[in-house]
Amino acid sequence: MNECRYCAKMRDEWDCHGQECRTAIAKALRRQRLGLPMVPNLIRNEIPAGATTGEVITVLWRQRVRARRANEERRNRKAVEDFDAD
Repeated sequence: MNECRYCAKMRDEWDCHGQECRTAIAKALRRQRLGLPMVPNLIRNEIPAGATTGEVITVLWRQRVRARRANEERRNRKAVEDFDAD
């Protein structure tokens, strides 16, 4: 028995929770096509407990730069796909 990554219920490998799971899987695939993580509740907490202000600022700066690069890559990919569609 594993936790379903889409509806967070315990299920067997071959079980499905019906429409709820199918809806969650469709939503995850849409997110993936947009270049986002399939499951939105993945929180990347890189700040250790008891971090100094400088450490927090450094980690937040790194996350912002990473997000900016990912957004630029997504925009470039979308531009190429839109250009191919024309």
